[in-house]
Amino acid sequence: MKLVVPRDWLAMLAPRRWPLRHIAAALLGTWMVGLVVAAVQLSAWNDELVRLLVQIRADAVFRTRMAQYHETIPREWYRSKALSLLAASDKLQDDGRWMLFLPGSWRPFDDLRERLAVRIEREFSEIAVDTMRRELFFRASRLTGMPQDSKTAQLLPGGNCAQPAVPTDAASSARGLPELIAVQTHLDALEQLDQAVRALLALQDPATADAQHLRALVHYTLGAEVPGRLSRGAAFFRNARTPGDDLQNAMTLAQLQYAARCSVGKAMAALDTRLFERNDLLAAESFIAQRAARLFAPGAKPHLLPYAERVQGLREVVAAIDQQQALLEQGTYAWLNRGKPSLGSAHEALLTRVAGMRLLGPEAVEQVRRRSDGMLMQFRGQFTQAFKGTAEPGLAWDEARGRLALSPQRIALREGLAALLREPFMAEPAGRDIPATAPPPLTWEPRRLEQALVAAEVRKRFAAESLVQFPASVQPGIAQLVNHQLAQLVQDVTVEAMIAGSATETAVAFDAAAYRAQREQLAKVQALLAQLGSQARAEKLRALLANDVRERLALAERALWHSPIFSARTQDFSWWQGEGSPILQAFGAMDGLGLRASLAQQIAEMEQPARQATALLPFVDASIASNPGVLRWKGMLPELERYRARTGSLFALERYLLIGPELNRANCLERLALVPVAEAPADEFGRRQLHIHRALAARCAELRGLRS
Repeated sequence: MKLVVPRDWLAMLAPRRWPLRHIAAALLGTWMVGLVVAAVQLSAWNDELVRLLVQIRADAVFRTRMAQYHETIPREWYRSKALSLLAASDKLQDDGRWMLFLPGSWRPFDDLRERLAVRIEREFSEIAVDTMRRELFFRASRLTGMPQDSKTAQLLPGGNCAQPAVPTDAASSARGLPELIAVQTHLDALEQLDQAVRALLALQDPATADAQHLRALVHYTLGAEVPGRLSRGAAFFRNARTPGDDLQNAMTLAQLQYAARCSVGKAMAALDTRLFERNDLLAAESFIAQRAARLFAPGAKPHLLPYAERVQGLREVVAAIDQQQALLEQGTYAWLNRGKPSLGSAHEALLTRVAGMRLLGPEAVEQVRRRSDGMLMQFRGQFTQAFKGTAEPGLAWDEARGRLALSPQRIALREGLAALLREPFMAEPAGRDIPATAPPPLTWEPRRLEQALVAAEVRKRFAAESLVQFPASVQPGIAQLVNHQLAQLVQDVTVEAMIAGSATETAVAFDAAAYRAQREQLAKVQALLAQLGSQARAEKLRALLANDVRERLALAERALWHSPIFSARTQDFSWWQGEGSPILQAFGAMDGLGLRASLAQQIAEMEQPARQATALLPFVDASIASNPGVLRWKGMLPELERYRARTGSLFALERYLLIGPELNRANCLERLALVPVAEAPADEFGRRQLHIHRALAARCAELRGLRS
């Protein structure tokens, strides 16, 4: 039998059919290579799958055990597991083209991937979603100070939040109100929390869930940047929804809103407190008012304050006005004139940000505005009373610049005080005090007294040139302050001009003309002190001078008592035993001529003290007018004048003593009885004659054995 080969087979075996065989061989070779690669990939994937499933089971056992023992799982454990599940979910999206070479792994024949996805999804819903929600609560608690439940990490309902910290560093203060910066910083953090909450809610909505929201949520809650597309993780969020999630989301949102609104409310309340209750502008005005009340306002008593406190107070007023100007230059107080309770654009921007957050919203804005309006009404009353309740307001509206500015009167006060502090007479005084007494007799340096009187010209110049630059309402107070300062300087120089006396000084050294010139200068100083309003200093100077006059008169009087006429031997003649003349013996004279010469010399020596007393008596004031020494001199000086006319009590005393040579033990009673003696003399010379007469008569009677 003959073999018959079909033509088409022969054609196939022809050389032109060989490329088909090559293609088939290539496909077979590729499949073989793919099987090898797939085997390697499957082995690695299988190892990871086994580790993941083992870890998931171990984590489930760990959570169950912790729940049984009522122990809290650390926050970091949740964070690490959530990141692991996110990475595992992303692993399911790895390139699976190697499965083409293993028909048994195709979906119609093997649903391993789907079952693995369901397992990871269940674990994801139990750990990752709860972890991110816990992190939201944790960050909200850290931002707002709201306490958390230790088991569920939820914010405790009805808990009290904390006020955001206010920066205290100088750099923050330079940027504006620290309370305003605190609100801005707090809103920055709340905006991040708000965006994370929006991302969480969006991931649980099938219409909005995407990888971008998941990436934002993971970045905020877990602080990690997860690589990959994260579409599988987003799908897990979406598929993990349960019927109770809407209620849980609503409760979560409500808790976060309560905490955020509470903390923002306290932050804005602190800003309102700073703006209205601790307003820097109003505080500076209150400070100025307090200092003014002590220094130069009507009723102020600057003389009761030490020099350092007065000058420091003036400097503080200038600094406070400078501070007010700096605050007004910021332009943040324009609302005081418009009546709108805000800090301008910055404050309105805060409220706009608050209104735009889901965690805050218009309700929080309304709460802030309601509180601000109430505080504003109270603040306006204080502001009006402080700045506009006086005849010369401290602030004025600058129409050209559209802001509040210092009033012309306030600027004049600042410039006037600054100029006053630069005045030479505002230098610190020596603080000397006029003594109540000083060793007499006092003398004074005329040159120093002239320096003291220069204060009158200084006062006149200041009143004409500088005082008029101050606001009218404070001019009396400033004048009083300057007068007190000048009075202290006058007192210092006056005390420096005083030269205390010495025990060796005598009446002979007295220069009546120089004394009169000094007293005229001192009278001007005393009048100047009175003009400067320092009545106490003027009175102390008057008392010192009056005491000096009294002491000088006493010194002059003591010069008289050194005369034998007033010696102790003429006071009592018990020393006379009857031999010779008692008068001659008392005056140390040998005979009548010697007695006459001695009396003439003694009376001549009275002239110098008398001249001194004559120069001093015109300066006797009412305080010493009744002094016995003054009264004695007032009685003796006229008698000295009458003596020159050969009359008066001193002349009678001389004539009485000149009978002394004739007196002896035998005739003294008879001779004394013949001499007329006034029984009620009006001056010291007459009293001295009467005293000598009675002493002689008594001694004569004793010597005769008789008693008169």
